[in-house]
Amino acid sequence: MREPDSGVVTAVKRAGKDATSLTVALDGGGEVTLSVPLSLYERLGAPGVGDTLSDAAVSELTYASEYRLACRHALRILEYGDNNARTLRDKLVRKGISREIATDAVKRMTELGYIRESEQARRLAVGYARRNLWGEKKIVSALIAKGYSRADADAAVRGAADDGEIDFSEVKKTLIKRCRARGMEDDKIRATLWRYGFGSED
Repeated sequence: MREPDSGVVTAVKRAGKDATSLTVALDGGGEVTLSVPLSLYERLGAPGVGDTLSDAAVSELTYASEYRLACRHALRILEYGDNNARTLRDKLVRKGISREIATDAVKRMTELGYIRESEQARRLAVGYARRNLWGEKKIVSALIAKGYSRADADAAVRGAADDGEIDFSEVKKTLIKRCRARGMEDDKIRATLWRYGFGSED
């Protein structure tokens, strides 16, 4: 987000039921159009065309406009499927949102219950075990690589195993059967088990 200048309001219009759009000619040159909550616009004295805005006011309006845009982008992204906090923030940054505001928007999405990382991690863990025949170590590593915390990754795997959603002994047996069906020798089977996240203690 650029360092704001003071400026002069050149246009004002409603932007939906609860927002106002302000166009501001900046003293440093250029013009910005900012869509902000109506409550903020009114708190700043409902400036009209020709009114001068301080750099502090422009800064607050700029932040509010970008944050509002970030939240709208976040909701659209979440409509298409689960995202954890890191992936959602990265997608917002790729859309041109500053990292600071993207982080704030993701925090808001989490507060609203749109991001439930522990549930997402558990669903992924079960899928990795059932579809990919992965062991605990590989699943935890994959979840961490996707941006889940180590604590959430461990809890997802342990919770799914404790509740019977994952039976790692059965997963391992199925993997061994698949390897034998492909004619693998014992040493290659052991290497495959290791690669799939089953240690010597499994």
